[in-house]
Amino acid sequence: TYTVTVTNNGCTSTAQSIVTLTNVTASISGATTMCSGGSTTLTASGGGTYLWNNGRVTAANNITAAGTYTVTVTNNGCTSTAQSI
Repeated sequence: TYTVTVTNNGCTSTAQSIVTLTNVTASISGATTMCSGGSTTLTASGGGTYLWNNGRVTAANNITAAGTYTVTVTNNGCTSTAQSI
């Protein structure tokens, strides 16, 4: 908590601001195997916005090709990254 007191011509005013720490931890859940020609859904959690390495910007990502998928989670300007192989 931060407080400032301003005095002008004998008059005093005080204002206060509370600064909190934001902790962002990205994670990915969902099946990491699928049949040939099939699909699976990977779901990211841990933040306010999501950006996957395949361009998706939602928490849920429908996967139709084998590979490594990475998501960056952003919340209040803080970021965290998770990867699913």
